Amino acid sequence: ADNGNNSNISAVGIGSVTLAKDVYIYTGKAIRPTVVAKDSAGNVIDASDYTVAYASNKNVGTATVTITFNGQFTGTKTLNFVINPKGTKITKAAAKSKSAKITWKKQRVQVTGYEIRYSTGKKFKSAKSVLVKKAKTRSKVISKLKGKKKYYVQVRTYKTVKGTKYYSNWSNVKAVTPKK
Repeated sequence: ADNGNNSNISAVGIGSVTLAKDVYIYTGKAIRPTVVAKDSAGNVIDASDYTVAYASNKNVGTATVTITFNGQFTGTKTLNFVINPKGTKITKAAAKSKSAKITWKKQRVQVTGYEIRYSTGKKFKSAKSVLVKKAKTRSKVISKLKGKKKYYVQVRTYKTVKGTKYYSNWSNVKAVTPKK
């Protein structure tokens, strides 16, 4: 996704302004990505020629970095980066009759809920998913599965911020074969 990096640079003589990374994982602490500014000739601009201010850079969501140039450079550039929630881990996948009970480690902070995906293929092509809308929930029974058929399952956390869902990475994979 285009987060606005390198577009509409309003500073004179500045070629590009980027962040070390555009996506981070929630740590509970303020995240301050390194800024790399280059002049129009491609040379790195010394950090003494600009100041950096961060906003909304602790919790899950979209954070802002404002770079204000001074000295021989003038102008301001605003960049965004994303903070995603911490992931979780599947602790158990128990076979039931034409279903499976998936249990995972509860993620306590900065999580709205969980998404479970399952597939009969290891690469999760044509995977189906189930949304668990409560952060306190730590297990879910997936029903309407075929008995004696192996399924692969993963879980990830999500947090909804101002109508946008931010997702963690997918968890470990567990295999389960529902009973007949």
